[in-house]
Amino acid sequence: MRPISRRTARARAVIAAAVAAAMLAPLPSSAQEPSAEDQLDDVREQAEAVASEIDVIEAEDAEIQAALATIQTNVAGQQVVVTAAEDALAVAEADVAASEAAIADLEEEIVALDQAADQMLVDAFVDPPINHALDAFHAETLADATVKNAIVAIQADADATAIEQLDAAQAELEVEKAAQEELVTTAAAKKTEADTAMAELETALAQQATFATEVEARLNAKLAEAESLKASDAALSRQILQEQAALAASLEASQAQPASGSSSITPAPGGLATVTCPGGGSITVAGSIGGDVQALLDASAADGVTLCGGGYRDPAAQVELRRSHCGTSNYAIYEMPSSQCSPPTARPGSSMHEQGLAIDFTCDNGGTVSSGTACFTWLSNNAARYGLYNLPSEPWHWSTNGN
Repeated sequence: MRPISRRTARARAVIAAAVAAAMLAPLPSSAQEPSAEDQLDDVREQAEAVASEIDVIEAEDAEIQAALATIQTNVAGQQVVVTAAEDALAVAEADVAASEAAIADLEEEIVALDQAADQMLVDAFVDPPINHALDAFHAETLADATVKNAIVAIQADADATAIEQLDAAQAELEVEKAAQEELVTTAAAKKTEADTAMAELETALAQQATFATEVEARLNAKLAEAESLKASDAALSRQILQEQAALAASLEASQAQPASGSSSITPAPGGLATVTCPGGGSITVAGSIGGDVQALLDASAADGVTLCGGGYRDPAAQVELRRSHCGTSNYAIYEMPSSQCSPPTARPGSSMHEQGLAIDFTCDNGGTVSSGTACFTWLSNNAARYGLYNLPSEPWHWSTNGN
């Protein structure tokens, strides 16, 4: 079994701890149940830890699927917070708008009452009320005097009521303005909360997109490797394709949006060369490494280890697969994320096999090299001397750059 990096080990510990906490923790009572904010903080911390710690290249598929789910939970939680914050902001802004409308109405009413009060003063100066009071003495009958006195009283009451209305409107305006100040303060606080929530959502989405792009790159590499293995180990090829189809489904279910990549086909450096396997068969590789690969095969045979395998794979075959599984446009063939094809299919030009710079070794005329075998041990001890390096998650796969 290949060694596990410290980073991957920490990521596995984070995921395992989250799962264990969910399964083993006792049901909280109402008194100890964490708040929604605390729960979201916990999810956010888990998502940040998973995204920063997990090594997508080396991690197991199940670990990546768990990480995708954790990050999606964080995004979904942040979206709920944003919606709630925006709703609260809308209510606060509506309250401010209603208060502004009420103040405008009161100010309009006060203007009208002020004008009425001013007119009363003018009328009182031009035609003093005392004149009307003396009219009663000139009345021809007692009944006429009574009526004139009643009219004066009614006018006085009307004037007093108008003054009271003006005073009440001014007092109400002061109260409304004070209330509006509180509403504006509340709306500003809600705006800050909404902005903070949106910033946290954008951070979560960026984190999700970055992780999804890393997963997409892994998918692309694994799918390309599965196609390269079809000739040398069909069973292993099918297994990888099935595993990556499940991972692609998890990526889609997480609602993550991996960035589109772009690929181009690079010719094999030095053309193509065919090297002979001492136990029978041959491997086609780039001409630039043909001599080193032949020397490696001969040296391993001399040490009693029989190696062969598959090397170069014509990128035209991958182009045709993309046409069938992804679409016929240039974008569909060379740029669309592999997870969005049906079935998931690697972009052409993304495999070291398509440059003749990678070999999937077979061991002792059997299947592909696996960890712990004499073939793997020999390659681990000697392949670097011939310019080949292992991809840790695939003991059979050796290339000029370890990818």
